Amino acid sequence: MIDIFTLLTIIALVCYGKAGVIFLIASQYPPRLMRAMRCWALGVLMMGTDFGLLVLSDLGLIPESPALGSAVTLGVGGALLVFVAVQEIQERSYSKTALTVSVLLTAAMNAYVLYLGSAELRIVINSALSSMVTFLIAFALLRSAPQSGRSIYRVTGTLTVVVGLVWGIRSANPLFLHHPILSPLSDNWLQQVTFTVLLVGTGIMSLCFGLIFAEELNAELHQLASFDALTRIYNRRVFEDLAGEELARARIKREPVSLLMIDIDHFKQVNDRFGHVAGDVALHRIAEIMAGCLRRMDLFCRYGGEEFCALLPATPREEATAIAERLRVAAMETRLRYGETEIPLTVSVGVACIDQPPFDLTAIKQHADRALYTAKHTGRNRVAVAGYSGSPVRDP
Repeated sequence: MIDIFTLLTIIALVCYGKAGVIFLIASQYPPRLMRAMRCWALGVLMMGTDFGLLVLSDLGLIPESPALGSAVTLGVGGALLVFVAVQEIQERSYSKTALTVSVLLTAAMNAYVLYLGSAELRIVINSALSSMVTFLIAFALLRSAPQSGRSIYRVTGTLTVVVGLVWGIRSANPLFLHHPILSPLSDNWLQQVTFTVLLVGTGIMSLCFGLIFAEELNAELHQLASFDALTRIYNRRVFEDLAGEELARARIKREPVSLLMIDIDHFKQVNDRFGHVAGDVALHRIAEIMAGCLRRMDLFCRYGGEEFCALLPATPREEATAIAERLRVAAMETRLRYGETEIPLTVSVGVACIDQPPFDLTAIKQHADRALYTAKHTGRNRVAVAGYSGSPVRDP
């Protein structure tokens, strides 16, 4: 068996090396993941310093009391930063105040126990604190893991639970050890088990964390490639791919498919009068309104500029026209405030339906485009339906 001093030295060196590597590669990741990686790296660095202080104290290079008091505070603070990293990865909120208070309470508790001079109580309390923070990390990993990468979250969370249990067993050492642990460097079987599990467990967990970041990076790249950056709905390329699949299904099932082409009225005037930032706000708001009015099965995208497109599977012309009218009314009733100004927003909608072969996307787009042209050139803020003689218009 490796002696405790060597185990702690290895853990400290591994943590320093791991933190250095994470810091080096963090800048290559998108901002959200970069923040999470830097929190992770700083947390690992602090936990490595925790064990490093114990090693330096045993060598007589620094006084024992400051080393013992600072070590656990750094360890708990580092573990809380790992918790922050998990929250950042999943874009969840957390209380900086609560985390800061937790670290300060840990420092105060350690100072008080050192003042009392109870080595046994110090080990019990510090192990319990380490266990609780480790379980907090496990909880963050296991709850509501994303659909993509759910397995790696569960594996990492389960390993974290194991490490938390080991810390918990160490905190209860006076109940079953003939001679309770009085120092982090006490050499007994429980210390051997604790720090061996910590060394092996954190090593495997680091690999798992790396896989989590790789999975999140793939998801982010997919998001960037598939969704419009401003409105967070499908971009044109992805929409056309998915629409082609829907039309192929409709051809097999002989179901009607409808298409809505939606254009924001007088959008150039919004940009000219209020600025492009106001225009971006208007685009984002209209996209939210439209998405809220559509059904889960509908495909919705920003087709280009101020134009949007929605494909409605298994939807006949009459139902599609009613949905289009709902979109138009919802946009008209929106009160978009930009600063002190209220910006009026309306949309024109062209509706086309295809219910027999060929179920061709280009053809149905041409019909919807012609209907949109009619809506815009007969007054705007209205719905025009293709497929009728003269492309009749439904007035608001």
